[in-house]
Amino acid sequence: MASFSSGVMISKSEADRRRGDELRMRKLGLDPSRDDKNWGGAVISRRQHRQTRGEKEDEKERGEAEQLQLDLKDVILKRPENRLKWLQRALTLAGKRRVQLAAIYDIVQHRKFTDGISHGVGRQMRTLLLANLHLFSQKQQRALQSD
Repeated sequence: MASFSSGVMISKSEADRRRGDELRMRKLGLDPSRDDKNWGGAVISRRQHRQTRGEKEDEKERGEAEQLQLDLKDVILKRPENRLKWLQRALTLAGKRRVQLAAIYDIVQHRKFTDGISHGVGRQMRTLLLANLHLFSQKQQRALQSD
């Protein structure tokens, strides 16, 4: 529905807003027919944008990617079980293209990465790497499979 105000066709929402302004002006003792400079208008709240589930997940992944340590020294100082968790997190984020795969490859290929690791943890790491082999380049894949 549209209404006419001073010869101009306006939308229903605009007409309702104007009607509300006039009522508020009369309540304050102002004449709505005069263009009064004392009238400051009304405060209208705006709808706040809600983050979608995908946006929340993206933000969470960005935070995880920023927190992931990609320094060789920091990773090597971790206990073997924590290195396995680190590798799992790193490969997950690399699959989502949040972390540079070259940094992960360099850390995994370093000889000190596997120092002090038990046979069981080493086997889990190998299985994890082979399951995510598609993330790496052909040359990197050959190097990872040869070890």
